[in-house]
Amino acid sequence: MGKILSRYLIVEVTKAFLSGIAVFVFLVLVQRMIELVDLIFARGVPGTKVAALFAYTVPGFLEIILPMAFLLSVVIGFSRMANDGELVALRASGISLYQMLRPVILLGALTGIVTFLISAHVRPWAGHQIRKTLYEITKVRATAAIQPRVFNDEFGGMVIYVEGIQDEGGLLSGVMLADERDSYRRTTSFATSGQLISDEENQRVYLMLVDGTSLGFHADQESYDKTDFNTLEVGLDLERDLMTPSPLASKPREMSWRQLLDTRDRLLAAGETAVDERIEIHGKFVIATASFLLAIVGVPLGMRRTRSVHVHGFSVTVAVVLIYYLMLSGAVTLARSGIGNVELIVWAPDIVLGTAGLWMLVRAGRERWMYPPLLVTAARALRRSREAD
Repeated sequence: MGKILSRYLIVEVTKAFLSGIAVFVFLVLVQRMIELVDLIFARGVPGTKVAALFAYTVPGFLEIILPMAFLLSVVIGFSRMANDGELVALRASGISLYQMLRPVILLGALTGIVTFLISAHVRPWAGHQIRKTLYEITKVRATAAIQPRVFNDEFGGMVIYVEGIQDEGGLLSGVMLADERDSYRRTTSFATSGQLISDEENQRVYLMLVDGTSLGFHADQESYDKTDFNTLEVGLDLERDLMTPSPLASKPREMSWRQLLDTRDRLLAAGETAVDERIEIHGKFVIATASFLLAIVGVPLGMRRTRSVHVHGFSVTVAVVLIYYLMLSGAVTLARSGIGNVELIVWAPDIVLGTAGLWMLVRAGRERWMYPPLLVTAARALRRSREAD
């Protein structure tokens, strides 16, 4: 196949691919966008910080969006060519389906590489930046929210009242704190003084109360308790109004690629199974490989004349991706249960996807109906019953 035709297929698929990314990013992040806009107008968070949060949130979804958008682009591209008669013309000129598949496979491989890089490197980095940005917002909001002789309720289930604030050092005097974050226990604390403390290591902001009394009410027992304290540290949960990040990258999904490998090796050396780490490591390769396999699946699914190319493309994409991620979710659950080989179970969805794609591709290359005969028979029977009605 000539370079001009290969370039034409690449451009055709790439245009639909970029449009698909934009559509899926909007659909996935529209709710988050509303929450972030609320931070600007209702919470007083600077717009630059909110824009940074939104930018750091996108990589967490791109590893899912990229394979979806690529499948959508392949289906739409080949459906449009089928509707315009271009596929018939190409085959009549001696160009086989497998020749048309080469540039699509190239794009699928590139998409898989980018997906892996985002999953292994960009997303953990973005998660760290989210935690860092939220911590900075929390410090600013905590300082700005506490005003003297005002009941301050900007702290996610807590109300803070202070009699006065010293200009130097920010020392609080005459502090009252009502904590209703736990439904089973409500606490009211009174302290002579207090101060906001920033924990840079754990990226948390605390309110330290000095010389006071804490009164607690247990709803389930309908009882009270009283505790006198010299110092009491209370975490300020402004993060609940934002995104609730983890304070440290302790979960495998939040670790960088090097941290993930080191943690797996350390756990295996200690005689543990390191199931979560192994699942996460292979899961990154599985998702990246799926981007490549979707090229094989998308071509035969798009080689049909249809009334609406875009409706057909979205319907096929949603169906295939839904089935694939259901299989992947089931495989991860099964792998965590300890039944069988973890790596083989995690790779099972890709094996099924690749096998189905090759089977459909071979049948489409022979210009045969790619769906199983049983489904064809059922579809014909359903059509006849509708015509009879």
